[in-house]
Amino acid sequence: MKTTVGRFTLDGNTLTGPERYMREQGDARLAQIMAGNDAVFNASAHLSPNIETAILVWLQTDYAAWAGAQELQGRRS
Repeated sequence: MKTTVGRFTLDGNTLTGPERYMREQGDARLAQIMAGNDAVFNASAHLSPNIETAILVWLQTDYAAWAGAQELQGRRS
């Protein structure tokens, strides 16, 4: 089953998202989620229709914060 939220897609066992984010932060964030160590995800996952959507929503939300921070840093340089 293929599920997409924002810039992230889960197709079977394959997760795709913005390359730089995944390399710099996304893979580590996903590992935290999968290990059960992300408190915000743990507290809010039940609000999604399924776990796949919950993961994608959290990654999209984290990505938006990351991208905003990248933009601000670029403007300060």
